[in-house]
Amino acid sequence: MNSSTVYQTVDNGYSSIATEAFSSPSQPSKSAQIAASFGYSTEQLAALPAGTNLGLSCGNPLATANLRPYETMLDLGSGGGLDCLVAARQMLQTDPSPTGKIYGVDRSSKMIELARRNASKSVLPDRLVEFIEAPITKIPLKDASIDLIVSNCVINLVPDADKPMVFSEMHRLLKPGGRLAVSDLLAKKDMPDHVRNDAALLIGCIAGASLVDEYHRWMVDTGFEQGSIVLANTNSDLNVYQKQTAPLSCCSSKQSCESSRKNADKLDFNEWVAAYQIYAVKGKHIS
Repeated sequence: MNSSTVYQTVDNGYSSIATEAFSSPSQPSKSAQIAASFGYSTEQLAALPAGTNLGLSCGNPLATANLRPYETMLDLGSGGGLDCLVAARQMLQTDPSPTGKIYGVDRSSKMIELARRNASKSVLPDRLVEFIEAPITKIPLKDASIDLIVSNCVINLVPDADKPMVFSEMHRLLKPGGRLAVSDLLAKKDMPDHVRNDAALLIGCIAGASLVDEYHRWMVDTGFEQGSIVLANTNSDLNVYQKQTAPLSCCSSKQSCESSRKNADKLDFNEWVAAYQIYAVKGKHIS
């Protein structure tokens, strides 16, 4: 797929997911199972409004991010607000009057609308959490304004040609000494065209996965301290995603999407990709 097709497919698919979440009366058990398999606790998930956990995680970037109540955090591709609301509760558990700030950025207006609804249903201090509609390649926040950037299974949705721009934005936004904690799916080997161009596998975060060496190179080229970069394979079973229903709007027709879904169901996800936790630190000295 070319870049414009990737963006259109992702926009349509995730807008459809958000629209469905608005009408969902309760937290789907499949979504809870996926989130739990990647390290979210039962207590964390139970505290979230229905429609916050959409079953789109491939890790828990907050688990070891050591977020402090006075820090500013940015979530790239915040979806229904899962990591932003979990982060807010972590802050409040440490300090009932946190001075920090949490931003969530998503390119889907439907996802932003959903996240804001979920935040309004949560008991949070005013202005603690803010959601911004923007692409993660161009975020309307000031240089060196963020202490911690997290992202959860989103960078793989960006076309390869634009992924260096994502890392450049992260480096621009982080304060000197700021941290990056990302969960993402990375490819174990080059994928054939029938996998790369499958709409259901793109929405499912498989088809857009980059090779580990590519990911590392983009981070180094952007300016993250090479000695601080860690890409750790979590060895999670990714077939937990099987039977997730790809939104029909991600395809050109219902027939093509059903064909895509059948192909995805036959694929062993673990053969092609692995879930990684990615960490890095921005140098404390600006050249």
